[in-house]
Amino acid sequence: MNPPSFHNRIRKVGVLVTATLILPALAFVVVSLSFSAQAAEKKKIMGTNKWGPAISKTVMPPGPGDDPKHELTVLAIYRATTTSPDPDFNETEIIAYEQKDQVAGTGPKRGYFRRLHQNGDIDYGTYEGTHKTTVKEDGSWETTWENTWKDTGGTGKFKNIKGSGTSRGKATAEGALEEFEGEVEY
Repeated sequence: MNPPSFHNRIRKVGVLVTATLILPALAFVVVSLSFSAQAAEKKKIMGTNKWGPAISKTVMPPGPGDDPKHELTVLAIYRATTTSPDPDFNETEIIAYEQKDQVAGTGPKRGYFRRLHQNGDIDYGTYEGTHKTTVKEDGSWETTWENTWKDTGGTGKFKNIKGSGTSRGKATAEGALEEFEGEVEY
């Protein structure tokens, strides 16, 4: 066998392997990375949460010598429906699990949320903030709050969601509304 001919055959096999295996694999990786980069694009979200009354609430009463207006909410569970111009967040449902340490309806709070999307996927995260309750002379009351929130994960389309934002709300005997905004990527 002629050595240059053997090397030419080996070179041809190498070119064939490169053309049939390596180049398509490389193209697949490049295309996949471009889709991943597009999927992780940040987007601004905003909307309104309409909160219902507490579904469940466990409160620890004040201890001896404590301020009689002090209340430690060990766990309160709330449900809200969301309207948003973003179709991924419009007509979703939130369940929030919250703790409060308040005196006369004012103090810090923190919690966890789970949002159920129309397609059955879920995103979840945490929030914390402060709230203040004011009682008027006629006995009516108003609670206002401000929170910061973080999305930390989810399922399906929202499996890798990350993001954060703020919210402000107001509750009266007639109901509770909260406006939120933020930036997420998924």
